[in-house]
Amino acid sequence: MSVEENEGSPRAVKAGKFYVEDEIKTFRKNFERHHSKKKELRKAEYFSKEVIEHLLKVEGCDGVRIYYGLAPENTEGHIDPKIADNLQPRLFLVPVHIGEDGLGRDINFKPQLDTTGEKDGGGEDGGAGGGLPCPGFCNP
Repeated sequence: MSVEENEGSPRAVKAGKFYVEDEIKTFRKNFERHHSKKKELRKAEYFSKEVIEHLLKVEGCDGVRIYYGLAPENTEGHIDPKIADNLQPRLFLVPVHIGEDGLGRDINFKPQLDTTGEKDGGGEDGGAGGGLPCPGFCNP
């Protein structure tokens, strides 16, 4: 894996690129074929613009890391830590700072918003999760 720098600054590390629609369709079909034995395959999650913008505005944020995880879901498809089973694949987004050494590190920050967009009273370090899953919230 190579890391490409912008303007010689480790904080401007380029990561990711754009793909044409046909390439993305092929990659998605590959994923679905690879996981074809699953009864209902989680294909994606939707995160609102406000959640992503909030992460990008965290002081020192140079980008976002997306973690794969398994989280307990209720029957409506919402993450519910009180449930002991029904673990489903979920995505979690965390702001990242690129250090002087060029390595990305998760930023510990206190979210100002909860999943409904209201002030978060807990004040614990975290990131974003609980997007709307597909199937469920996706085009047919």
